[in-house]
Amino acid sequence: MKIEALGLIEIKGYLGAIAAADAALKTADVTLLNAEVIKGGQTTIQLTGDVAAVKVAVDSASAVAESLNCLISSHVIPRMAEDTAKMVMKSVAERKEKLQPNKVEEISEAPVKEDVKVKEVEPKTENPKETTKEVKKEEPKNEKKGSETKKQKATKKKPNKK
Repeated sequence: MKIEALGLIEIKGYLGAIAAADAALKTADVTLLNAEVIKGGQTTIQLTGDVAAVKVAVDSASAVAESLNCLISSHVIPRMAEDTAKMVMKSVAERKEKLQPNKVEEISEAPVKEDVKVKEVEPKTENPKETTKEVKKEEPKNEKKGSETKKQKATKKKPNKK
C-alpha cells in the first residue's frame, strides 16, 4: 500500500477524537488509518490519502477539535519516506492483531436432535377438610342484663297513664 501523505491529529479525550475523525472523513477523500488511544486521555488520529485531501481533512478536523477545546496538535507529512511508511504500517498491523481475537475454525451447523420426553403430572387435590371452613356467626352479647336493644325498645308498647 503506497501512502502519499499522512495526517496526524493529537486530541485530548475520546469525544474530541470521534468528532474530529468524523469531520475529517466527511470533508475529504481520506482513509482513517488508525485512532491510537494513548495513556492520559490522548488520542492520535492517523489519516492517509492524496496530499491535498489530507491537508483539507486535517484542517477540518483541527477546527472541530479546537471548537471543542481539545486540540493538542496537528501535522501533515506529504510524500512520506518509505521507512516512515513501514513504521506506521507496522504499528497499524500490530494494533489490528491485538484487536482481532484468535480465529477459531468454523463449526459446521449440523441440526441438533434432542429427545424430549414429556411426563404428565396430575394436579394435586387439596384436602376438602382444609378448604371448607364453617364460620359460625355469633350473636352480640349484651354487656348488662336487662338492657334492651333499640329494636326491642321500639316494638315495646308504652302503658297508658291515667
